[in-house]
Amino acid sequence: MPILEKEVRFVKGVGARKARDFARLGIVTLKDALFDFPFRHDDLSNKVKINEIKAGDKVTIRGTIALITNRRSNKNRRMIITEAIVQDDTGSIKAVWFHQGFLTKILKAGLVVSLSGKADDKYGLSLVNPVYEVVSNAKNTKYTGRIVPVYSLAGGLTQKLRRHVAETALTGLAEINDWLPENILKNEHFVGLRKAIADMHFPNSKRDYDNALLRLKFDEFFLHQILHSKARRELKQRKASQIPFAEDVIKTAVKKLPFKLTDAQKKALWAIVRDMERSEPMNRLLEGDVGTGKTIVAALAALNAAASAWQTAILAPTEILADQHAAGLQKIFGQDLTIAVFTRSKRRVGNKVVTKKQMLDALANGQIDLVVGTHALLSDDVLFNRLGLIVVDEQHRFGVKQRRALKDRQGDADGIPHLLSMTATPIPRSLALVLYGDLDRSLLDEYPEGRQKIDTHIVNSDNEEFYFEKMRAEMSAGRQVFVVCPLIEESDALGVKSVNEIYEKFVTGPFRAFNIGVLHGKLRTEEKEKIMRDFVNGDLDMLIATTVVEVGVDIPNASVMFIEGAERFGLAQLHQLRGRVGRGKYQSICLLHPSENISALAKERLKAVVRSQNGFDLADKDLELRGPGNIFGTDQSGFEQFKLGTYADIDLISRARDWAKEILDEDPDLEKWPELKKRVLEYIEEIHFE
Repeated sequence: MPILEKEVRFVKGVGARKARDFARLGIVTLKDALFDFPFRHDDLSNKVKINEIKAGDKVTIRGTIALITNRRSNKNRRMIITEAIVQDDTGSIKAVWFHQGFLTKILKAGLVVSLSGKADDKYGLSLVNPVYEVVSNAKNTKYTGRIVPVYSLAGGLTQKLRRHVAETALTGLAEINDWLPENILKNEHFVGLRKAIADMHFPNSKRDYDNALLRLKFDEFFLHQILHSKARRELKQRKASQIPFAEDVIKTAVKKLPFKLTDAQKKALWAIVRDMERSEPMNRLLEGDVGTGKTIVAALAALNAAASAWQTAILAPTEILADQHAAGLQKIFGQDLTIAVFTRSKRRVGNKVVTKKQMLDALANGQIDLVVGTHALLSDDVLFNRLGLIVVDEQHRFGVKQRRALKDRQGDADGIPHLLSMTATPIPRSLALVLYGDLDRSLLDEYPEGRQKIDTHIVNSDNEEFYFEKMRAEMSAGRQVFVVCPLIEESDALGVKSVNEIYEKFVTGPFRAFNIGVLHGKLRTEEKEKIMRDFVNGDLDMLIATTVVEVGVDIPNASVMFIEGAERFGLAQLHQLRGRVGRGKYQSICLLHPSENISALAKERLKAVVRSQNGFDLADKDLELRGPGNIFGTDQSGFEQFKLGTYADIDLISRARDWAKEILDEDPDLEKWPELKKRVLEYIEEIHFE
């Protein structure tokens, strides 16, 4: 059996229980562990003698333990403090650990140890919570005295176990083939794939790490560009259903709307109906801030299709969102269209609840004009009568396979459906041209009339109580509050810690009189949906969540968005979160609560959010202010989630695009590069079935 196919539970020290913790991080096999790279490295390679240590230095020392004991803290009797005296031939120093009483069983007087950590002189010069390793006479250390990786953790996992599993995975490197064409490797001076992977985990120098990162970022962008260009070329050869423009139907529907369409909406709709008249399949991206009315444009396009007896499917990322879209569209278009909602647990046609069989029959015989659903629509037993248009939230990573999964009774004889992708993620203009230069784009850059401006304020320790009082007043008046937390530690991949800390602070302090709910990535889907429903129904006054959780639902009653650790988010992300309030008739506010002592640059970024209400301007500003780094913040871009690459790597993305074009021009089927072809097929599987 290949090494990389081996499950991590069989690695020494893991076992069934810890394997479940690994699984929560998406790691089941050693191959998964190999490609789960550390989120940072600690440089513990600065080896010094004890008499050379100065406060504030990050150092590694080697010495003998002269004494080690546990004691209780004077301030908090429940806290165990472990203190050791370590000496070498130049002197001695104290090492202090908190909450690690077990260390006295591992570290005994007389043992030779290597300790890495930061020197502190708060209570006399000491090393606080240093990383330790018993070395005896070993020349090379594993966890100290070198550049060490720091990985995401869950449950009972430790950095030591994660490093051990990574080292075990690296023994299978020979099973990985370099799939990048030789001429690209040579011309770009990239390191080989095996070396790049090894150096991502355990680099010998910063330079080795940087070269590895550059190579693997390029790989991500190159695969994305190959797939994108390939799909676009294949699409051009396919025929789509030609759907005529039903001018009278659309004009009548627009007149009946309870609001006026913005000029941007009219322009986008016109471009979409023109696309649908052609035999070349539409592949358009509809970009617009939260609240600019993308769904209405999509519904009018569906109405246009229905006028010629074509059906439309709208895919939403969550059940709650699908339900909300369908209910909203039913109110506005229920007279003109038969609208259904189809998710794992909900099946409704119009306002009538139906069985699964009735739903499938109604789709197959064309009784339903527009269905809003989740991935349930992609299952094998769903068959449409005449499917003419698919509308998706870009979060779906909806691709060639899904387009084929949605099928009608004619197969492709009546043409493949047109595709409209929607995103609320404002992409910097310069970037969109590089990433999606060949994709047709429509921009909704105007808000509907009557949409209120959301006042944005920066909250600090001086004015915190003033804004807490404002939040209490809003909730006492029957309104609701969103609180969003960042992932405080990247090792806290599911955001449990950050959410729970804020919950404890709020529920015992300023908001103890209110009903507070908590959402984070560790909850099961059913639990998340129940909490979200409670919030939608007004049973909770406040919801504390990480952005890992989909907060895309419409809560017209929510009037405050409070963002904890605001400096940790990208500007585009802060703007998207702000757009979650102000959806009803109440004047809303967005409160940015940064951590203490943030940099001048971080302050400048937050001030930009206060000043501007335009997501596209903010995305451009973020690119300019942040430079390299993920402009969409910590964890979600809403677009392709490059694992390593960020949207600030524009030059590298451009090079990847040029190479992809050159390769596909030479051989569109990639027969010349069998390893590349194999990797592209694997990549299609990876991105569409995550």
